[in-house]
Amino acid sequence: MKKGLSRQLLWFLVQLRPLFWPHFLTVLLIVLSSLTLLVDPLIVKWLIDVVLPAKDKSLLILASTGIAGVYLCQLVSYAFGGTLSFQTVQKLVYAMRIALFKQINQLSADFHETVPSGEKLYRMEQDADQVAELGATLVPYLLQTTVTAFFVVSTMFVLNFRLTCVLIPLMPIFVFVKRHYEGQLQQAANSAQEKSCNENNFLQEHLTGVMQIQLLRQEDSQTHAFMLATRAKMAALYERNKKEICFRTWYLGVVTVGIVVILIYGGLQVVGGALTVGGFVAFYSYLARLFGPLGAAVDIYSRFNRLDASIRRILEIIDQKPSVLESPGATTLSREVKRDIVLEGVWFGYRNSRLLLTGLDLHIRAGEKIALVGISGSGKSTIAKLIARLYDANRGSVCIGRNNVRDVTLASLRASVCYLPQEPILFDRSIKDNLLLGNPGASSSELWEAVHVAGLTKFILSLSHGWDSRVGPGANFLSGGERQRLALARAVLQRPSIFLLDESTSALDVPSERQAYVNMTKHFAEQTFLFVSHRVSALTWVDRIIVLDGGSIREKGTHDELIKSGGLYSSLCETRPSLDGLASTSPLLDESISPFSRP
Repeated sequence: MKKGLSRQLLWFLVQLRPLFWPHFLTVLLIVLSSLTLLVDPLIVKWLIDVVLPAKDKSLLILASTGIAGVYLCQLVSYAFGGTLSFQTVQKLVYAMRIALFKQINQLSADFHETVPSGEKLYRMEQDADQVAELGATLVPYLLQTTVTAFFVVSTMFVLNFRLTCVLIPLMPIFVFVKRHYEGQLQQAANSAQEKSCNENNFLQEHLTGVMQIQLLRQEDSQTHAFMLATRAKMAALYERNKKEICFRTWYLGVVTVGIVVILIYGGLQVVGGALTVGGFVAFYSYLARLFGPLGAAVDIYSRFNRLDASIRRILEIIDQKPSVLESPGATTLSREVKRDIVLEGVWFGYRNSRLLLTGLDLHIRAGEKIALVGISGSGKSTIAKLIARLYDANRGSVCIGRNNVRDVTLASLRASVCYLPQEPILFDRSIKDNLLLGNPGASSSELWEAVHVAGLTKFILSLSHGWDSRVGPGANFLSGGERQRLALARAVLQRPSIFLLDESTSALDVPSERQAYVNMTKHFAEQTFLFVSHRVSALTWVDRIIVLDGGSIREKGTHDELIKSGGLYSSLCETRPSLDGLASTSPLLDESISPFSRP
C-alpha cells in the first residue's frame, strides 16, 4: 500500500515538473496570503492594550490602516495566486490527456477489444480532471495549511506558553481518529470512482446503440438498468460523503473541546491578571486561525483519497504494455510489391479462449489472389489479423518475404499491408477528409481514381456538397454498402503491397461485390490479395481458394478443382447460394436511400 502510494506521488510530481515555476509562484502567493492573516491579531492586541486606553486618534488611524493593508495584501495575493493556479490546472489536464491519448494509441488490439470505450473515456476526462484539479491545488493548499499552522502555533506559544500547552493532549486523539477512518475513506473513494465509471460505460454503450434499443422495444428495460447504475453511483457518492463528514465531525469535535478548555482557562488567567484582555483576544483570534488549517487538514485528507483513486486508475492505463511490441532492432519493411507471405507452424488463441489455429502452414505467392473460406470460427479473420500484426502468434512465424513481421517496424508494416475489416471505421467528417486518412498528400486526380475503383464516382457527383458532404456520427448518413465502398477507396489511396479484405464488401449484393473485387485486382495487378468471405459464389475467379476447418487447412485449389473433389468446399457451395441471395442488395447508387441532399 505504502509502496503504491509513494509511486503514485512520484508520478504526480513528475507531471508537475514542467510546471514548476508557475506552480512555485502560485504556492508563494498563496502562502504569502496566509501569512498576512497572522499580522492582524497582533494589531488588534496593540489596539486594545495600548491605543484605546491612550485614546490616541492618530494611533487608531494607524492601526486601522494597518489592518486594511493586511487585508488588501491578502486579496491581491489571493487573486494572482488563484489565476496562476487555474492556468496550472489547465496545463496539467492538457499534458495528462495528451499522454493518455498517446498511450492508448500505442496499445494493441486485445486491449481495445476488451476495454469498453466508456472506461477509457472516463479515465481520460474525469480522472484526469480530478488529478489535475485536486493535485495542482492540493500542494499549495497543503503548504498553506502547514505554514499557517506552524506560524500560528509558534505565535501562540510566544503569547502564552501555558495556554498553548492545553492543546497538546488533543494530538493523540487526532491521530486515533485519522487511523480509524483511513481505510474507510480510501475504500469509499475507490467505490465512488468505480460506480461512476460503470454508469459512464453504460451510458456510452446505450447512446451508441439507442436505435437498436428502439427497434428491440427495450427502452423501459434500459431505463431501468440506467436507474440502477445511477443509484449505485449515488449510493457510493453518499457513502463517501458520509465517511468524510463523520471524519470531519469527529476531528473538529475534538478541536471544539479544546476551544472550550482554552476559553475557560484563558478567562481565568485574565481574571487573575496573568493575561491582558488584548492578549486573550489575540490568542483567541490565533486559535480561530488554527481552525482553518485543522479544517483544511481534514479536507486535504479526504481530497487525497480521491486523488489517490484517480491516479491509480490513470496509472493502470499508463502501465499497460502493448501485447504487440516493436522489437528494439526492428528494420523498415520496404514497399516492394513482390513478396511472398509465409505462415509456418502457427498456433493462436485469443487470450484464454480455445486455440483457433493449430500448427497452420500457409504460403501465399507474391501477386497471388487468395480466398479464405470456411465456417464461422474456422480462423479466416485470425489469419488476416496475424499478417497485419494486430496480434502475434502464440507459436510459429508469420513472414513477409524474408522478414518476420515481429522484426519490422509497425509503421512500415502497416504502410505495406492494408487490413480492411467488415465494419470500416469512418469519422464524422467530410468524405474527402475520410479518404485523405489513407493518403494525406493525395491529389485531386488520385482521389477521383480511388472513388472510380471503388464504384463511388456517380455517388460523389450526385451530392450537393460533393467531397465536402459529411458522413455523420458513425457514418450513419451512408448506407452499409456506401461505407464499405468508401473504405475501399481509402485503401486504394494507401497503395499497399498486400490487401487483406476481411468481409469488407459483405453489405454489397453478389454482382456488386464481384465487380468491386475485379476493379481492385485490375487496378493492383501485381499486389497480393487475401479475401476473407462467407460468399463462395463471389470468389470463384481467384487464383486459389484455401478451405479452413477447425484452425487448419482442410482443402486448397481452384474453384473447379475443389468442386470436383466433392469435399468441404463443395458442400459449402451447395449451402451458400441461398444465403448469398439474401445478402443486402442495397444498390449503392440508389439515391433514395442516402440521407444526403442531392441537387
